[in-house]
Formats: sequence, structure tokens, C-alpha cells
Amino acid sequence: MPGIRMPRLAAAAVLGVAAALVAPLAAHAAATPVAASSIDPNSPATDTAVQGDAYPGDPALESQLVAAEDRRLIDVRAISNAAGWTNVNQGRPYRLVTGNTYTLVLIRREAPYTLDDLLEYAPSTFVRQPDGSYLLTENIVVEQGATLKLESEDGLVLHLASTPDAFVSIVTIGGALLFGGTEDRPMEVTSWDPVSRTVDTETSDGRAYLRVTGGHAAFTHVTFHDLGFWSGTTGGVSLTGTAAPETLSEDADQNRVNNGEAGPQVYGTEIYPAGGAELLDLAPDLGGYSYVSAAIDGVESRDNAFGMFITSAVGIDIRDSTFSNNLVDGLVLHRGVTNTVVHNTTASNNGVDGVNLTRAATGVILDRITAEENGRNGIRLEGGPLADGPSATGTATGAYGNNTVSNSLVNGNGRYGIEVVGGENIVLDGNSVSDHQMGIVVAGGVIGVMLTDNIVENSVEHAIALRGGVTGATVQGNSVEGGTVGVFLRDASGLVDRNVVAGVSNHAVTVIRGTDPSTVTNNIVSGRGPSAIDVARAALDPTVEDNDLEGWQSTKPLDVILRSIFQPLTVMWILLGGAVVITALTGLRGRRKGTAIRHPYESHRPLDQLTAGVADPAALGRGRPTPEERPA
Repeated sequence: MPGIRMPRLAAAAVLGVAAALVAPLAAHAAATPVAASSIDPNSPATDTAVQGDAYPGDPALESQLVAAEDRRLIDVRAISNAAGWTNVNQGRPYRLVTGNTYTLVLIRREAPYTLDDLLEYAPSTFVRQPDGSYLLTENIVVEQGATLKLESEDGLVLHLASTPDAFVSIVTIGGALLFGGTEDRPMEVTSWDPVSRTVDTETSDGRAYLRVTGGHAAFTHVTFHDLGFWSGTTGGVSLTGTAAPETLSEDADQNRVNNGEAGPQVYGTEIYPAGGAELLDLAPDLGGYSYVSAAIDGVESRDNAFGMFITSAVGIDIRDSTFSNNLVDGLVLHRGVTNTVVHNTTASNNGVDGVNLTRAATGVILDRITAEENGRNGIRLEGGPLADGPSATGTATGAYGNNTVSNSLVNGNGRYGIEVVGGENIVLDGNSVSDHQMGIVVAGGVIGVMLTDNIVENSVEHAIALRGGVTGATVQGNSVEGGTVGVFLRDASGLVDRNVVAGVSNHAVTVIRGTDPSTVTNNIVSGRGPSAIDVARAALDPTVEDNDLEGWQSTKPLDVILRSIFQPLTVMWILLGGAVVITALTGLRGRRKGTAIRHPYESHRPLDQLTAGVADPAALGRGRPTPEERPA
């Protein structure tokens, strides 16, 4: 933020808290939006290109604002720990100067902080407006053990100040955030420029946001809109867990002393209540919170940078919610999200993906999702390993998975309907996927994917594509209508069984190469093209049997048909067969002219007509000799 003035902190405190609070940002690198200049939404879809609408902000400036927000939270956390240990806050909420804004710190207590508490503790920065809404003009941090509960049946409207000069946020650090309205009158939380009296639509100078770091969030019938900028953690509404280090380095603390750096200060007149300004040379306690949990019901998140960003979370339950018209993704389930259910939820018209499940997210169930008209994919699941060898953090090299997408409607997205990249034990069942470049694409060495009972219609290219080292796949009971190829396997293997493929224009099933033999059985195919089952290019002989090909119309060109027929061995057998036919025809022609057929050995007498070998003189032309004629 321009003109930020931060208190100087003990190096040990900074290092310790930075490791705890910044970890989600480092993990989120893959989810950070690409600069607008690098995205061409009109370019052809490829595996490596980032598709979707261009991000409209200023990447260089916004990334600096994210770093500034990071530093502010580090400072606040360090000071809060020190203030709690020394009781300089006298057991009450207090505020700090953080740049050109204040930060109100809500400390641990049993009862939740409510609307009335904010009016008491922040009478100048939390003000009711003439239209009944409330304007917040300072940051709020909810500490571990504290709960901020803002609920109303009258449709509470909370405006977070967001101007070209400054923006505010509500952040929990191990605490809880409870927002609620009713189905008829939901609570509304949005950025607000008090000068122009409109929402802030400009992200390049930062924008107000909410973030739950550790702890718990419960949002019921809340509309979040026009919030956030650039990163997932500052993207609008974010739920980010964190893993805290066990201890801080004594060497780092000694270096701070040797360098003459001052310890963290709690500012005298800015602390609430007033007084108690003193030097706090203590390292912060970073324990006590790690993963975040949440119950989200009836939430609408629209026109934010990210609809909702979740990382390092356990037991997230999202139901009956909508994520639409956000600049990047609608819903992001990032690293370390486990045992999570997203049910009966819509993600539509978002800049990139509707629902984006990234690596290291496991045990996630996406059920009855509607993903329509998003800039890139409707639903994307990525489960590859975080490292493929030794890494600085010693990250495990195993794949992630055990995720399910079921009973969902995925329609009219910019590239693919459902994309699965890497991972294992993925289930796509009972989904309806229509009007995409490709309907369902599985790639990146996925192991054990099951595609069952899906309906895939009106794909431009392949309806179902498995490629890039996919093994152990099951493609069974699916219905395919349209596309160039119904089921396409390239460098992949699996079972293709009992599918109905119709209206394709090239092949119903294609198998190219592959490390294991595939099985193509009991499929019913119709359409037209060179061949129904194309396995001529398979590296290993696949099993192809019991497929119903009666509805297939071959469109092979004559030269292709002739080349397939006139192979060298085939030509030899044709010549031999032709010679036999010509000989037979010649014989038939002789019979038609009345000429008797002569025996080829007619001039030769058989042996049984010859004598036993005794010569008869009479037969030789002379009689038997008389005794006188015989020699003496």
C-alpha cells in the first residue's frame, strides 16, 4: 500500500511469523493469475496455454500490495502475542497504526464480538450510514480464541472502505468469523468507495477483502461481491490454514540484538485502551492454530478477484452457493484441502475455471455442481505430485487423489468440460458434459480413473480423451453424441466397455500406442468415418470383441481401401487364384464347342496290361526255333 509505515520488529519474530503466515502464499504460486499480456482468450486451446479472460489489473503493483499485506499481518501477529503476554492491552481490544490505516485487534474472550461491540470499540471507524448500511474504515484482526459474529435478520450491509489511497480488510488469525443473514434478506459484504459512493471495481491499487487464517468460518446467506485483488489470499474471500514452526532460532534473535534493531513496539496513543506503551522484546507464540474449517451455506460470491480461495483446510462444507463473474476462478480448493464436500453449487462466467481443485487436495466430493460459461474449464482436478525429486522443503513425490465429481452439469465452457491432470483414484460419475472443445480430458499419468455413466455431447474434437500415461482407466456405461472421436486413448490404457457412441465423424474408439493392452468390448457405435474401432496404431494388441458396429457407415476413400487390400501377400494369393480360375474357364469353353476331352496319358498302356516279363518270339515277328535250329 502506498506510504505504508510499519513498526520495526524483532528479526526472530518476523522470521517466525512469516513462516507461519506466508506459507499459504508460497503454496499458492500455481494459483496466481497470469499477467494480462500473457493470456490470449481467442487463441486455440492447448495443454500448456493458460486460457480464459485476461486479468484486468496491474500485476507488478498488485503483487507488491500482496507482499505489503503480508508484512502488515506479520507485524500485527508479533505485536499481539507480545501484548498478550505482558498484558499491556489490559485485557481489552486495541488498535495499531499500520501504514496509513489502523488495525483493530479483537483479543481472546468467551463471548463473540457483535455489531454492538464494533460500534463501541470503533465509534469513528465503524459507522452506521443514513441508508442503514455500516462503513468500516479500519482493518480488523480477530485473534485466536476470539469470534466476530455479524448476523442480522434485517439484511445487514457491510461496506469495507476501498479507495485509490487505502483499503481495509477483516482477517482472523486463529479466530472465528461468523456472518449470517436469511434466505430472503441475505447479509451483504462489499468494497466501498465513500467518496464516489460506489463499489470499488479497480484492482490495480488493491481492494478490500476477507481472510480466515486458521480457526473457523461460518457463512450463511451472505453475498460477497467486488472484493479482492491478485492473489488467492487477498482475492476476495479466502480460507487459509497455516503450519506454524515449533520454535524460533536463538541465533536469529541474537543477530537482531547485535544489529541494534529495536523490538516490536505497541504504540502508546494508538493502543486501546490508551496508555501502556512500552518495549516488548518477546518472540511471538505461533502455536494453537493450523488448519481452517468452514460451513458455507447459501453464499453468493461474485465480481471478486477469486470467488473463494481455500487452502490447508479440513472438513469444508459448501452447499447451495454460487460463484460467478469472478476475474480468475470461481472456487479454488488449493493445497492441503481434505475431507471436503461441495454440493448443489454453481460456478459460472468466471474468467478461468469454474471449480479448480489443485494438487495436494484429497478426499474432495463435488456433487451436483453446475459449471457453465467459464473462460477455460468447467471443472479442473489436478493431483500430480508436488515434486518429482529432491526439493528444498523435502516435499513428498507421491500423487494425490481420491476425489469425485458426480451428478454435475458442465456446459459451454471455453476449453474443456472436465479436465483431470495427474493423480489417482479419480471418479467421474453421472455427469452431463456438453458443448466444449473436448468434453472430458484425463492426462498427466492419472492412475485408476473411473468414467462411468456420463453423458458427453457436442464436442468439437474428442468427447472423452485419455492420454499422456493414463493407466488402469475404466470408461464404462457412458453415452457420447457428436465429436470427431468418441473415446480416444493415446499413450493410455484401460477398459472401454458398454458405451454408446453415436454421431461421431471419424472413429467411435481410437487406441494409439499405450504401455498396457486395452480392452474394447460390448460397445454400441454408430456414425460415419474411416473405421468404427481404430486400433491399427496400438503398440500392444488390444482385445476388441462383441462390439455392435451395425450402425457404422464407412467413409474410407477408394485409394485407402485399395491400399489395404493390395498388400504383397494378398497380391500373390490373388494371382494364384486367378490362374486356377482361368484354367477352369478354359475347360468349360472346350465343352461348350463339343470337343471331347482327351485323357492326357491316352498313348500309354497301364502296367496290368503287360506280360510278366517273358518275351514271345511270335510277338517279335518270328516262330519258335526247331531243335535243329537250336545251337549244339
